[in-house]
Amino acid sequence: MNWDTLFEKNYQSYPGLTEAELLQFQHSWHAPLSDLEIQEIFNRQHNPFPTNDPLYGLYKPFDPSLWSIPQKPLPESYLAFLRFSNGGEFGNGDRYLQFFSTEIFRSMMLAYEFPQYMPGAVSFAMDGCGNHYAWDMRNDRDDREYPILVASSGNLGYEDCIHFADTFVELCLGTTSSDEELHG
Repeated sequence: MNWDTLFEKNYQSYPGLTEAELLQFQHSWHAPLSDLEIQEIFNRQHNPFPTNDPLYGLYKPFDPSLWSIPQKPLPESYLAFLRFSNGGEFGNGDRYLQFFSTEIFRSMMLAYEFPQYMPGAVSFAMDGCGNHYAWDMRNDRDDREYPILVASSGNLGYEDCIHFADTFVELCLGTTSSDEELHG
């Protein structure tokens, strides 16, 4: 795959990963949550309802210690992309892709609480409009190419997202706006 010519627009690319860095990333992105990560997630949860709201007493924070991250290999096409650029911003037509670097890949998944709201989905990029591109890893695939969903940051859930591409390369080659298709 020639990533230099795959995208019409290369807004920002970064040096690609070495094989050693790529191997480290593949072994660490799906590790169980650490005690520190669990505590940070607990600490940022607050009852969103005013004390006089009837829902105030019904609020219960969720328990991130129960979360699981898919233990599946990442698509080979995505790993090839990381050898080209460790994250970055690219575009084709109306499609805009903000790929997470490996340094923030895991923290973005946890910050948006994907294991809580979309268990089995793994966010790896955004579209510039507040929507996530995420692999649907709920089912095994022999080819390691998982369906790609688009989900709004403010409304994460399988019932409110859309299937957007079958493979990572299909996502990259597409030219339509994910925001328009999600909210169109």
